[in-house]
Amino acid sequence: MKGGCRIGAKGQRSFYMRLRPYFGILAALAMSSGALADDEVKQPTSREIIEATSPNDWRPLDPENTLYLDLPAGKIVIELRPDFAPKHVQRIKELTREKFYDGIVFHRVIEGFMAQGGDPTGTGTGSSEKPNLEAEFTRDAGEVEGLNVIGRDRIAPRIGYVDGMPVAAQPEALRTFIKDSRVDLWPVHCPGVMSMARATDPNSANSQFFLMIGDSRLNLDKRYTGWGWIVDGFEASRRIVRGEPPVRPTPIIRARIAADVPESERDNIKVLKTGNPVFLQYLKAAGQVNDTGLVKDICEIRVPIKKDGKIEL
Repeated sequence: MKGGCRIGAKGQRSFYMRLRPYFGILAALAMSSGALADDEVKQPTSREIIEATSPNDWRPLDPENTLYLDLPAGKIVIELRPDFAPKHVQRIKELTREKFYDGIVFHRVIEGFMAQGGDPTGTGTGSSEKPNLEAEFTRDAGEVEGLNVIGRDRIAPRIGYVDGMPVAAQPEALRTFIKDSRVDLWPVHCPGVMSMARATDPNSANSQFFLMIGDSRLNLDKRYTGWGWIVDGFEASRRIVRGEPPVRPTPIIRARIAADVPESERDNIKVLKTGNPVFLQYLKAAGQVNDTGLVKDICEIRVPIKKDGKIEL
């Protein structure tokens, strides 16, 4: 699909229909008290917008592309993104199913930056016996389905999401001026994004990975391969022991692909569809996007989820 999705009039009407109960109650109060004029009716809050969503506004996780990392502080649920990095996701799944990551520690953890693991030696120099991977830093924006551009920011002309994964992209208008007609799109290295570690050679990723605990877009974007994002359990990642190396490194107790876990034991999580008009309305109500399309800070945005039917913002 070329370019980014935009909210049409039909989508806006459908969204506001679901919010009619809020507007009706507020309007009735205003009329009875005479305190508010028609144009002063209180707008719904970001939480009220999410609470007014319908079941169709949410999507389940694909068990085959969901990774569970059990840490001492709790479970981290990660959505794998083969649409961004098919070879890296395949490697993560292969090593997980071989129990390669079970017991491996986070050997390099820097506050406000990232937590790195996946080295069987715990030194930062080890890897699996599998061959290294070619870089998958960017994709052609025109080949990525589900891109929803929410605006722009100080770093990128297009900022948005692809099914919950935060991304940035070059302007689509560049396509006619570039020799290979390729317009780059890439994951942004915000807290919660999963990325692959490598040596100096861009094509040297193997088994080591890191999870973002800070904003490092300027240093890492388009230089490292993003392959997923933390859907739930980010607080457990905040409790990974810091250090280079840590005095008592935090281990991965076990890693599992959700499809290999009995259905009754899988986490019941649904994610708000970021391509839905309600998502942009939620962001505007939260003050993350203004009417001109300027995004305040994509690294501060958390995509809402439902866990066991309970909304978490």
